[in-house]
Amino acid sequence: MTAPIASILGGTRRELCSMTWDEYRAFPALNGSVLVHGRTSMKHLKYAWDHGRPDTDAMRYGRLLHCLLFEPAEVTQRYRAWTGSRRGNAWELFCTEAEEEGVEIVRAEGEYSLAMAIAATKGFLQEPRVRQLIAAGQAEQTVLAVEPDLQCKGRLDWVSTSEHILTDLKNSATITPALFGKAFFNYGYDIKLGLYKRWLEAATGERWPVEAIVLEAQPPHDVAIVQVPDAVLDEGVEKALRIIEQVRRCIETDEWPGVAGGDYMLLKVPFYEMPEETEEFQG
Repeated sequence: MTAPIASILGGTRRELCSMTWDEYRAFPALNGSVLVHGRTSMKHLKYAWDHGRPDTDAMRYGRLLHCLLFEPAEVTQRYRAWTGSRRGNAWELFCTEAEEEGVEIVRAEGEYSLAMAIAATKGFLQEPRVRQLIAAGQAEQTVLAVEPDLQCKGRLDWVSTSEHILTDLKNSATITPALFGKAFFNYGYDIKLGLYKRWLEAATGERWPVEAIVLEAQPPHDVAIVQVPDAVLDEGVEKALRIIEQVRRCIETDEWPGVAGGDYMLLKVPFYEMPEETEEFQG
C-alpha cells in the first residue's frame, strides 16, 4: 500500500460497490489480509501494510480459478497463455502486448492448463451445489466499512443472489475436515470471513450466511461445500476488533511493537523436551 497507514483514520464509506482490482488495491483501507498479521504483532501488521504481498504463482493461479468459477466469460478477456521460455524478444513482445491490453499472463503448460482441466472435467463446475450457488449473483464485489473510525475494505468472491449466501472459494492442499479446519484458522479465514459477513450485512441490512467452496489443489481435485457456523465467524470478528483497536492506538502513538513488545520473552519449551519435575519451564 502506497498511502501511509494513518490515512485510514476518519473513514466514512460504508457500502457495497464494484471496483476493479487496481482500484481496490489503491483504495487506502485496512483489509483482512493485512489485519491477520496483527495476530503476530503490530510490527508485522505495519510491515504488511507498507510492503504488501508479492505476487506469486499460487496467487495468480487462485485468481484464475476465481475467474473460471465466477466469471467464465471473462477468462479470454483477462488472460493470455504463454508457452515456452520466458526469455528473448518474443517473450518481451508478448509481455508488452499483454500490458497494453491489460491482461494477465499465465503459463499455458502450467496453471492455465490445470485450471482449464479442472473446470472442464471433474472440477467445481460439475458439482450440483456449486452450480446452485453461482446460478445468479455478483463476483468480486467490494464492501467498505468503518471500524470504529478506521476505513476498512473487503473483496467478496461471490455474493450469491440465487441462494442469498456469501460464497468464498478456497484452493486447499486437502479438504479432509480436520486438516482443512486447521488450515482455516491458521490462515485467519475466521477473521476475514467474519468481517466480510459483518460488513455485508451492515451495507445491505440483510443476513448473509457464509459457505466456502473448497477445491482440492491436487488430483482428483475433489470439491466440498463447507458451511461456516455463525459462532465461528462471530468469534473471528471479536478477534478482528481487538486487533483493529490496537491498530488505532499504534497510529496515534506511531509505535508498532513487535512480538515481545520490548520486554523479555519466556522460553516456551515443548512438553516432551523436559522431564516432568521441570515443568515450570514448559509452555
